[in-house]
Amino acid sequence: MKYIYWPKVAGFNKNDARIVVALQAPESDLIVISLLTARETKLLQKSNRFKRIGHIDGNNEFVSELDEKDICIVEFWPPKLNLMQFYALEPISLALPEKADSTLLSRATGGQPSPTEKFQMRESINSINLYYKHLQSLRALIGRAGPSNRGIPVRRIARALADLCGLLPLLSALRQALTYMIIFIHSFARFLSAVLNWNPLCLVSFSATAQQIDLRSQQFCYFPVQYLRITENAVFNRMRPRSELSVCHPKEKQETRGNASAGVFPCEYYPDYIRFYNTIWLIVNDVSFGLTVGTLLAENKLRIAKFINFHLTDYLFHKVHYITAYLGQNPLGIKLNGELAHFLSELFLWIIDFSYSTYIRRILDVSSIQTVISIVSRTSCCFGVTFALSLTVDLMSVLSMHISLFYYISAKMYHWQLHVMRSLLYLFWGKKRNLLRKRVDSNMFELDQLVMGTLFFTMMVFLLPTLAVFYISFTALRMTILMPELLLESLMALLNHFPLFVLLLRLKDPSRIPGGVSMEALGSKNRFALQNNPLTVSSMFRPYSLLMGMMAENYCSVATLKQILVGRPITIKRYKMYQVLYSALPKVPIATSKLWEALKGSRPS
Repeated sequence: MKYIYWPKVAGFNKNDARIVVALQAPESDLIVISLLTARETKLLQKSNRFKRIGHIDGNNEFVSELDEKDICIVEFWPPKLNLMQFYALEPISLALPEKADSTLLSRATGGQPSPTEKFQMRESINSINLYYKHLQSLRALIGRAGPSNRGIPVRRIARALADLCGLLPLLSALRQALTYMIIFIHSFARFLSAVLNWNPLCLVSFSATAQQIDLRSQQFCYFPVQYLRITENAVFNRMRPRSELSVCHPKEKQETRGNASAGVFPCEYYPDYIRFYNTIWLIVNDVSFGLTVGTLLAENKLRIAKFINFHLTDYLFHKVHYITAYLGQNPLGIKLNGELAHFLSELFLWIIDFSYSTYIRRILDVSSIQTVISIVSRTSCCFGVTFALSLTVDLMSVLSMHISLFYYISAKMYHWQLHVMRSLLYLFWGKKRNLLRKRVDSNMFELDQLVMGTLFFTMMVFLLPTLAVFYISFTALRMTILMPELLLESLMALLNHFPLFVLLLRLKDPSRIPGGVSMEALGSKNRFALQNNPLTVSSMFRPYSLLMGMMAENYCSVATLKQILVGRPITIKRYKMYQVLYSALPKVPIATSKLWEALKGSRPS
């Protein structure tokens, strides 16, 4: 079947132009460009790009002059490149590199097309995206005059050029100063990111503030790269080719570029444009929210300090002290091992008193809290509300350090006891764990070994309830502290990666964020309409939904319950979680020397 793509342009059918001329590109279907008169058609006889394929009869119906009898006409609205509209077979990449699967193709065929048909359709879509450029080339061949600028006075142009020449030295100096400032900011941000990710310490793995600083540093390192890409800097593109996939597949990009003599495809660096301005919008909104939150904190500093002092002192010291002392006195009538319960209770009470007298009491003092609120308020006003949230998360981690310590101690003791009891059960079954082969083998044990194993197993059984009670209590306390931290970090992730710019584009002009194409059958036979499907909302929030799914899997799943039952500690794997949200940034920031070469190459000679 021969496909002919027909543009739906206002005023396309004219009375004096009846001959249909189409673009004949290699590996592509026929794209109707314009209707010409017989005199204009004669001027195209030497052209290999444009071909006469039929004419319009008296009933305004298309009459084909092709050899193929089975013809399918697909109508489309030509995209406007100046408004950044285009078609794409796959959703545009909002991540770096592209991780989304290929999506919507034509549903009219009743199944997935073959690779040859898909490649041919891709070439056709690329030609459709450049429709107006092909139309301009056709008009140039037949001698039609384009829009003129005769209405602009020559004297006004000369005066403007003279004024511009006088400003050239100043503009050159400003450009040079801006280049040096960009290089300095890039060098400092790259150094800061390297320090925070230094392997022996790796602050980003356990500090939310370090993670936020690292994110902003990498974003500032990537801003110049994105700007040079979206402005189509040829020097930079030759020096540092893209590592991500765009709408055009890498294997087909070379052939596609070879066939596209009319211009550069709009899908080439458009995802960088979206990511760049989305990040700018998020930073501006972050600072705007930060000014509001910082002002509220500064105005209500005393009341907030008194509220925090009363409740945190009660929850982090008095209630924890009461629960720990209560566990050493046979809680709820449960008969525990008195000596072990008393030992653990005294140990944890000593740690609570030491922590409270050392740093908790000083931090939770009203004057100290006011100082902390002032720091958080100024940080929020200067750098954004996400930095205020990250400081709050780290402060909560520091204040609840003794609870985390209790949890890790009790979890480790509980896990060790379960491990010893399992080994003793292997002893009773005549089994032995082979560490080298990582399996359980049969083994013969002596009578004295069985007797000693029975004694130790009996002791472990009687000690297990005591350890289990302490472990369950401190696990509940640990999860109580962990949930507010996870909630704040989820809010930080939403503020850092909310697809605000993409949502605004979808509301304003869905054609600027294509998520695939589909064909809708029209009333007549073998006639379809090409539809540009916008990017779905679920695709926009995919990184954030993956993060939420990862959090639910790590803290609210059956696997988490099994992990708690066997005594394995639950920790915040902050670095692994945020790797999902770092998908819009390169793994390693660009070297400052390469950026300097790119900026020098972008200067006008």
